[in-house]
Formats: sequence, structure tokens, C-alpha cells
Amino acid sequence: MRQRSSLALGLAWMAALGLLAPCALAAGARQKKPGRSSAASKGKKKPPVEATPPPVEAAPPEPAPEVAPAAKVEEAPESSVETKPAVEARSPPVEPAPSSKPDAEPASAEEAALGRREARRIAAGRVLVAVWVGGGVANRRFTYRDAVGNQPADYRLPVAPMASFGIEAYPAASSDVPVLRDLGIVAHVSRGFAFDSSTPQGVTLETSWTRFGGDLRERLLWPGRHAFELGILVGADASYFGMTANGPVPALLPAARTVALRFGFDARLRLAWRVSVLAGGAYLLTTSRGEIYDRFRDPSVQGVDAELGFGVDLGAGFEARLNGRYTRYFASFEPKLGDRYVAGGALDEQLQAGLGVRYAH
Repeated sequence: MRQRSSLALGLAWMAALGLLAPCALAAGARQKKPGRSSAASKGKKKPPVEATPPPVEAAPPEPAPEVAPAAKVEEAPESSVETKPAVEARSPPVEPAPSSKPDAEPASAEEAALGRREARRIAAGRVLVAVWVGGGVANRRFTYRDAVGNQPADYRLPVAPMASFGIEAYPAASSDVPVLRDLGIVAHVSRGFAFDSSTPQGVTLETSWTRFGGDLRERLLWPGRHAFELGILVGADASYFGMTANGPVPALLPAARTVALRFGFDARLRLAWRVSVLAGGAYLLTTSRGEIYDRFRDPSVQGVDAELGFGVDLGAGFEARLNGRYTRYFASFEPKLGDRYVAGGALDEQLQAGLGVRYAH
């Protein structure tokens, strides 16, 4: 009985094991499947790590940006109006100009007005400034009249080289003020050089000669084919003639520093082509007679001045000139018996002629 029961028990265990074995195998298979999926997932995660090098292959995305600009280029025609604001958006840094424009506009307006005034000045023939240089010769002759007793000897200087320079300026020539725009200053200076004098006794006389002066000039203009210009002059003129002897001289030396107020006129007339004639005259009221006149009793000295010349327009503001000037001082004396030098008067004639070039603007 015990053997049968033990045998039955063993059979029961075997049956139980036979039933449990398939279940255990099924459970094991189920447990292994999730493990495989996890391993597979782990395997799948590894490729991303291996795929990290392809970021170098991220270059392929570059075509995408290239395509994007192409799309922008295609859209550019539609958004061309919008691109201008973009350019304007860049310009603001350059646009501090708006603040300076209010200052620039008056300056440009002032320059434009000045340009118009300059155009009117040139059209009317109003010179703003002019300079001239020249060279030539000069002559002087000093003679006495009605001489009595110990007659003083006359003096003659045949030829002396002389250089000249002059300037003429009208500061308000570009303005619109009627009288002021034609009021100017004229100045000139001439200097003799390389000459000496001598007496009949052979005594050498060191000689110097300088002529200079300046005037206020008011001009009147008449434009046209034969343009005419008239000038009214008020000023001063001087002739310094110095003489120094290197030995005794038995005669009077006509050295004189004569200064005079000058009241006169000058004129310019356009003849034909480019040729103009120049003329002028003045009265000289002496304020300083000079040494030679002080040798006589009660001297009275006055003078006149005359000019004549021609000008040829060379273009570009230049003009060639040929002119001559004649100055005449005449003196009268009141001699009395017993005076060392007796004469009724004296005549001092000075002539100057030469060629020159004038530039006017």
C-alpha cells in the first residue's frame, strides 16, 4: 500500500511537473522578448552615437539655405518696394545731415546771390581790382624866366630809365549800392634808376627820382559797342627829385620834393576791335614846394598834369598799354633889389612814357 501510495505520489509530482514545465517555458520566452527589445533599443541608440559624424554631412543642409535665397530673389521683385526702406534704414547713420541742412541752405542761397551779383558786375564791366607794371623813360627840364643879374643855370635831364607799378581796387564793386560800388582807390609809383647828372664844370651829381601818388576815384560807366568810362579823381601826387654833388657847384641844383593835392579826371573809350584810347588831366595844388623854390622870395607854385595812351585787350583780363604823362609845375617869384637870385619865375617840366601790361578782374 505504501508502495502504491508512493508510486501514486510520484506520478502526481511528475504530472505536476509536466504541467508546470510548459508554463515555465512560456514565461521564460515572455521574459526574454522584452529583453531583446531593450537590447534592440540599445542597439538602435548606438547608431545616433555613430551618426554624430554625419553633422559633417550637415553640409547637405547648405543647399537648403541656397534654395532659400533663390526664393528670396524670386520674391525680390514683389518686395523691391520694401527693400528701399531697408536702404533708408541704413542711411540714418549718414543722416546727421538733416540737422546741418538748415545751415547749408542759407550758405548756398548766399553763394547763389553772390554769384548773381558777380555776373551783373562782369556784365556791366565793373572792375573789382586791377594791377599794372611797366617800364619806360623819363625826362626833366627846369628853366628860369625873367632872370636878372646873376642868372641861375637851367637844368636838363635828357633820358632816365624808369619802372612803374600801379594798383586799382573797388572793394564794393559786387554790391548793389549805386555810388559805393563804383568808388575805388588808385595808387601808383615810378622809380628812376641807373642815371646821374653832371655840371658843365664836370662835377658829378648823384641823382634819384621817384614819383608816386594815390587818388580816390569815382567811376561812371556807359556800356555798349563803344564802351565809355569816366573817372573823377581826388588825391595827392608827389615828385621827389634828389641831387647830391661830390664837389663845389657854382650853380643852383634843382632838387625838389614837390607834393601837391590832385583834382582831376580820366577817361577810357573803346574805339574798335580791341583798341581803347586813354586820356586824363588834373590840377595840382602844391602843399610842399621843394628846396629849389625856397631860394627865391615869395614863391608860388602850381601845376597841371595830363595823360594820353592806348590799350589793346589781350584777353583773359590782360591789356597791353602804351601811355605817356606830362607834368608841368610853374612858379612865380616876387624878387627885390639886393636878392642873391633874381627871377620872375621858373618852369619844371617832367615827361614820362613807356609800355606796360595791366591785369583786371
